[in-house]
Amino acid sequence: MVTGLSTVLTFAILSFLLPGWPAGILLLVVIVGTFLLAYHWDLTRDRAFLATWVGISLAVAIVSLVTGWHNGLTDEPFVTPAFAQLWPNLYGAPISIVYNQYGTQLALSNLYNVYLPGLAFAEIPGISYKWTALAAWAGSVYLLRRRGDSIVLWGGAWVGLMAANGFNDYVPFLALTLTFVTLVGAPSKLAEVVSLGLKQFANLVVVAVHLYHRRWRDALLAVVITAAILAPFAYLAPGGVVCHVLLIQAGACSQGAGSALGVGFVHHLNYLLWPLFVLAIFGPSYVRSLRAAGPGGLRGRVGEFLRRRSRPHGNGPALSTPP
Repeated sequence: MVTGLSTVLTFAILSFLLPGWPAGILLLVVIVGTFLLAYHWDLTRDRAFLATWVGISLAVAIVSLVTGWHNGLTDEPFVTPAFAQLWPNLYGAPISIVYNQYGTQLALSNLYNVYLPGLAFAEIPGISYKWTALAAWAGSVYLLRRRGDSIVLWGGAWVGLMAANGFNDYVPFLALTLTFVTLVGAPSKLAEVVSLGLKQFANLVVVAVHLYHRRWRDALLAVVITAAILAPFAYLAPGGVVCHVLLIQAGACSQGAGSALGVGFVHHLNYLLWPLFVLAIFGPSYVRSLRAAGPGGLRGRVGEFLRRRSRPHGNGPALSTPP
């Protein structure tokens, strides 16, 4: 019932509302509501539920990618890898491309690279970038397989559909999952460095996490590494790096700050994936810490409330404790 209701509501929102912040907010509410129901019924520990949940989402995503159903919401799968042709001066000139998306021929001209240098090269060679995004999402779900609560938040149909559309956020999502969930020590730091070279939101997440944990040196180091990644390109086109990477202007620099910093922000449905990803990666562990809080104080009262809202016995075999 939980799986079916959530999936139906997702399709209804995407069918009757134009892409934009109202649809994104409702989709986010549906996912969080699904998690709350799953948490209340202890489905986050039920292997059958989790397998069904992810299986439906993956099947929907593949159908969408192959047929075009609920697809074509972005030009990112065509634009992102095209920026590689500007190498080595990634920010000094625009590109113009013509592409075909499910029978419709579209053209873009005078478009500048607004991403960090690594994103244009992070793809599976020889196939559509949409498959790269879908594989990155599937990979991140697999890496979260021992965290049932995270899978409920990150394995839903909306997230899978956005991956099938080819939004380029999923490669950074995979790198961040490796950084904060899967790897430890030096491999984790290497994954962090990779994430710092992909898309600006990932850099904000990395710095924010270090600041939250009061790892001041690591936060400063992340900023320094980002600057070092951009330094060679800033040497080739200093104004381009400032205008296109820092101000996120996809057009000419004379136009000022881009849509990500202005009213155009509300039309980017994929931006709301970032708070959902942060919630999926860090929220469940924080909830567990609240549930374990002793009596007294705000944390104790919230923990007691959460313990009452979760059923004491699961509906299926429990997942193993995450590393």
